[in-house]
Amino acid sequence: MWNAGSLTLVCTALTVLPLTGWAATERTTTCAHPSTKVEQNSTCPPDKEHVTVRGKRAGFTTPTSATHLSAQDMQAYRMQTLGDIAERVPNLSFTNTTPNNPVLMVRGLGGTEDEGPVLYTPTLIDGVPMPSFAMGQMFDFSNVDVLRGPQLTEGINAFGGMVSAQSRDPGKKLAGALDFEYGTGNRKRATFSGDMPINASTSLRLSVGGETADGYIHNRTLDRHDTGGWHGWFGRIKLLHTDSHGGEWRFSLHHMLNHGGNDYFETPEHARNHVSYNTSVGVNDTEYLLGSAQYHRRFNQHMLLDVTFGGASTDWRYSNPYSVFSANSGFTLPTRQIGGSVMLSGSAGTLDWKGGIYGQQIKRWAPYDFDMSPYYASRTTATLGTTNVAFMGELGWHFAPNWRLAPSLRIEHVDSSISHWTSAMSGSVPVAYNMQESLPRQTLSKTAPLPGLKLEYNPRSTNSLSQFGWLSYTRSFLPPNYSPYGSYASTVAQPYAPSYGNNLEIGYRLGQPSGKWSVEAIGFANFLSNLQVSATNGAGESLIGTAQSAHSRGMEATARWKPMDTLQFSAFLGLTYAAYNHFVFGGTDYSGKQMAGTPRSNFGFSGEWHPFPGWMVNASVVRRGHTTLYPSSAVQNAPYVLVDAQIEKRWAHWNVALYGHNLADAGYFTRGLSGGYVVAADPRQLGFRVGVNF
Repeated sequence: MWNAGSLTLVCTALTVLPLTGWAATERTTTCAHPSTKVEQNSTCPPDKEHVTVRGKRAGFTTPTSATHLSAQDMQAYRMQTLGDIAERVPNLSFTNTTPNNPVLMVRGLGGTEDEGPVLYTPTLIDGVPMPSFAMGQMFDFSNVDVLRGPQLTEGINAFGGMVSAQSRDPGKKLAGALDFEYGTGNRKRATFSGDMPINASTSLRLSVGGETADGYIHNRTLDRHDTGGWHGWFGRIKLLHTDSHGGEWRFSLHHMLNHGGNDYFETPEHARNHVSYNTSVGVNDTEYLLGSAQYHRRFNQHMLLDVTFGGASTDWRYSNPYSVFSANSGFTLPTRQIGGSVMLSGSAGTLDWKGGIYGQQIKRWAPYDFDMSPYYASRTTATLGTTNVAFMGELGWHFAPNWRLAPSLRIEHVDSSISHWTSAMSGSVPVAYNMQESLPRQTLSKTAPLPGLKLEYNPRSTNSLSQFGWLSYTRSFLPPNYSPYGSYASTVAQPYAPSYGNNLEIGYRLGQPSGKWSVEAIGFANFLSNLQVSATNGAGESLIGTAQSAHSRGMEATARWKPMDTLQFSAFLGLTYAAYNHFVFGGTDYSGKQMAGTPRSNFGFSGEWHPFPGWMVNASVVRRGHTTLYPSSAVQNAPYVLVDAQIEKRWAHWNVALYGHNLADAGYFTRGLSGGYVVAADPRQLGFRVGVNF
């Protein structure tokens, strides 16, 4: 399940077709059942699930640390949010203020995307990036790929890593599926998906669904059990067309709308027991609308073209219960973005190459209110704009039969601005005052050349062993920008500096070509300067500060063993030490301290067993190590263990499953404030799922 380098994955065999020694973007259709594989245009047996994998990122010869999760993996281990994925993948973590708004961190890097417009770890749906906190519930994805470490030639700039989700392609036969789920917290979820061929070369897929839940909190002040609940719906329509030249056109439109309460911040004692004494519910509403157009064409055996264009509109309306701060506090965070990339790749003799251009424009509005009148009240507004263009390329040289050297270069240009910034503060302490400030439009530009170099070792596979190793250097970059939530013009007018990283990675994979077993080990070290960190200065302003120097180092290891066709075991280990070398901000010295939100160690085991035809049993155990909470380190998480299990029975057209999530009922926190309030993770969840396909 967690193995990045396997030739086969849990329930889904992945084929990566080489193009003169490098991994091309190709597809293979598989049946979601062990040892069952069919050709691309053939038909799976009626009791098996069609899964189409676009395999560029998860190949055995991909020189990066990556985790590939198929649709079957996500269903078997009930991964329905990015937070679920983050807790079960090596060296990936998250912070959130509500369960449906996770912000991802990779190898210790991340966490600030709800404070500013810069993304440490972009999240892509069908190639279009969006903030992870807007994604909410995941639905109808064929696969999710988690790439750890900087990415220079994947389109969008990725400083810490990247998460890419691909929606399911329409099938070539008229078919449909209906699923219903019920679980702890009065959680009900229903989904419908259907494929409709229009003609021999064009087909359409529609997926819609809805979810409602009371949540897992008992508010004793209001005597209610639904103050942490939510309700919403989601939908997607996707068109797939193959033209007369073999080019594949994909058009998709995605929409998610979720309304919920926000009764999550409490003292550690109360939060751990999922009890609240807040005097109101609060608001947590999210919505996104995303459109994507993709084109993939192979011109010949030596040249491929990939084009992606799309845009996203995301909205997050958030307010805390009054009793959290004894104030009315909250924000709205609408974001609009549009962009795309053109990538051409090919090979000639001992050389292979890829190159392209990426462009994106983002606009974000960031008003924030904090009102505890008559004592103190503050309201800030800001509009942030970012435009970036990047040129990227890589040239691979097979200078020996088993060796490849690949220098790469990305040139990133960014224009950033803040406009319509205003601040209004009033109060009666120590004396009555009323202050108004504003700023004219502020702009800045930055161009950064980002080189990379990879050395790869790829000996010819034998019947008993496949090998692949690499050593790489990557220069990474986070653009400068402005802190929208500052209270004073003098501080907001000062942009925070760009961040840079020098990342080294070494890795090696071994595997049995038929997929019987595989192992992988990767070591990394990232040396960082001017690292962007969300912090509070001495005047109490929430700003993006910069740590003059920091580092992140560690390793990832994965293993998979399939002793028989009906039994498979997987394991992973992640170790990260991420700390500030020199960071003084707001009168506090953080030098030598570990970065918040990142456990030093995490490891897990999982197993999948098919005892009889149509039966499947999954179980996993994950241990997450000690960590401090983001953004405040005043509260700490002790190590905790997550246990998940599911048993599923499939008939010709029916499937029924019983699941348990966090069966050990581990109590831990996902966010902390300097005042001592925390957000607790969800408790144990039990439920069942019933589905029918036709």
